[in-house]
Amino acid sequence: MRLALASILISTLMLISFSPLSFAEERLDLGALLNEALSNNPELKAMRERVNALDSRSKAEGTLDDPTLKIELEDLSTDRPLDISPDDAMLTRYTFSQMFPFPGKRGLRERIAGKEAWAARAELTSRELEISFMLKEAFFEYAFLDESIRVNLGIKELISDAVKIAETRYAVGQAPQQDILKLNVEQAMITNEIINLEAERAVSSAMLKSLLNRPQALALSAPFEMPKATIDFDFNALTEKAVGANPDVLMAQAQAQAGELGKELADKNYYPDFMLSVAPIQRDGRFDNYDLMFQVNIPLWRGKYNSLAQEAGALAKAARLRLLSMKNIKAFEIKRAAVQVEAAQRSRELYETTLLPQVELSYQSALRNYQTGTIELLTLLDTERELRATRVEYLRAILDYNKRIAALERVAGVDLRSTGAAKRSE
Repeated sequence: MRLALASILISTLMLISFSPLSFAEERLDLGALLNEALSNNPELKAMRERVNALDSRSKAEGTLDDPTLKIELEDLSTDRPLDISPDDAMLTRYTFSQMFPFPGKRGLRERIAGKEAWAARAELTSRELEISFMLKEAFFEYAFLDESIRVNLGIKELISDAVKIAETRYAVGQAPQQDILKLNVEQAMITNEIINLEAERAVSSAMLKSLLNRPQALALSAPFEMPKATIDFDFNALTEKAVGANPDVLMAQAQAQAGELGKELADKNYYPDFMLSVAPIQRDGRFDNYDLMFQVNIPLWRGKYNSLAQEAGALAKAARLRLLSMKNIKAFEIKRAAVQVEAAQRSRELYETTLLPQVELSYQSALRNYQTGTIELLTLLDTERELRATRVEYLRAILDYNKRIAALERVAGVDLRSTGAAKRSE
């Protein structure tokens, strides 16, 4: 019995997957589409530019402010007010000044900017995962609709066989002409279903082209079939990875670290900054002496710095709490996604091992019984509709499974189909 069910299931899958487009030269490949979307999506391009900008800013924060040059001309003659040059002054002083922040401040500013760039990079990775998830969903939906159309075309072929049987029985007076008419109506209803599916496929195609940044007027090739393989994964390993390496967690972690550094920088406001100046003096065309100046600001109004330190401390604490919250959220999302994957896998296994083989047997039996006149046409039509619905629902179960896997990949931040985090099983 198991061999018979397996044989019927294989025949069913071959019928579902058959299409003249199977021999097309070019078909949409999910991996290639993902690379195209990540490369061409304008939102991702904008975020990459922002990351580059923040990287450059972090380098700028690590450098000193520009030095200043001040030129003072003393004892200019009021008789010649427009003659302004070192030769017209009794004394000319050239003052070069450089500000030096208290040791550690400049390094902290650079590190804070680096953490902000890191957070932006993690945000970019998170958005890349989101775009990948959206594209996977659109691709699976597109493939599902394409295969559903082929299923309906296959059922039309089965109805055509039933029409031939009805015509043969009608010719020998064993069936009324109404049977032929009802079968023709059934074919027309399937044709109408195909029209609706083609419209949905066009909408799904438009979604794909939008994510790929392709012109809507450009035709989209037929897709490869939805992946039929199931994927095994280690729940604990995925949870650990999501909590420790998910880009949303990394972004919150970078923001928390930036907050800690901000608190440390605020504490250094109690320490002064310094300015060093040197001023060569020109007198009678000669540089015969110079001035040297050392300047320091006095952090006298400590109430101001106390408030800034309290603000930075509160912001750092809030960032730490957001990080903890994000880790808890990711742990929950991993659990939810894993449970949904398991449920979707059990559902598709039910179709593969029980529902689909049994409905195939039921239709074949009904067709034989109709051919011998044992049952009425309405019974055959009922089993045909059940067969068509079951085949489509089986495809929908595969669609749901692939979408659940994509959601799990989004949360975990890994590609389960190509990494060592999972193994593929047929």
